[in-house]
Amino acid sequence: MSEDVAPIASGPTAHFGLGTRSPRPFPRANVMGVPLDACSAEQFVATVESWVDDGGRQFAVPVNAHLVNLAGQDPELATLLEHSGLNYADGQSVVWASRLLGHRVPARVPTTEMIYPIAEMLARRRFPVYLLGGLPESVEAAASQLRRDYPGLELAGVQHGYFGPAEERLVIERINHSRARVLLVGMGNPRQEKWVWQHLGELRPNAILTCGGLYDWVSGRKRRAPAWLHRIGLEWLWRLLSEPRRLFLRYVVGNPRFCLGLARALWRRRSAV
Repeated sequence: MSEDVAPIASGPTAHFGLGTRSPRPFPRANVMGVPLDACSAEQFVATVESWVDDGGRQFAVPVNAHLVNLAGQDPELATLLEHSGLNYADGQSVVWASRLLGHRVPARVPTTEMIYPIAEMLARRRFPVYLLGGLPESVEAAASQLRRDYPGLELAGVQHGYFGPAEERLVIERINHSRARVLLVGMGNPRQEKWVWQHLGELRPNAILTCGGLYDWVSGRKRRAPAWLHRIGLEWLWRLLSEPRRLFLRYVVGNPRFCLGLARALWRRRSAV
């Protein structure tokens, strides 16, 4: 490995910190054991931009009911969520739960919609971005679509997510050699979060955003839910009906589990008053 891409620390939290210029502009609450930042869509974009300007190393995680369920059973995932730079409410159920628990979360910040103001900011500021994850045809199609929609956007590189442990070092070298300032990682959770956490001390991009199946939506390989379903918080139902075999356990089993966890959290909160 060449000197300019050598790891600059030996542990995943070695360079962690919320930047160097300003404190977190929004409160962080505990929602069923998961830290959640009460940020708006505008604050999300501004935070990513400030991370690149600060020149540090930060990562952001979209939080939904599925991730909350996983974190309750996975100590490693729970730990990395404690150390992230930003955990934002990607799922409407998380927004509702946070409000019931007495926290003021402005609104849902859906990853599938936030890619567009993020891409506009990156194109305007000339920050190179690297796309990692997804199927080869999906991430390549997403890259082509973003190039068409944002002519000034500099794509530093594109890499699908189907690589094994033996290829990880090469993937990291490619990302670092690309000089990308922002890295999007779409491998599905919790794999994507754990991959970032494991390699945070080696990766050079200033802002690392996990993004799940974003490339499928950007590329048009999957149809997005109608706007009215987004408005009432039932996008998950559209996804379940579109992919029932893949998402049955996640929604039909996972949603009641999330509700049960919320009921327990509400009972503990009431008992503590």
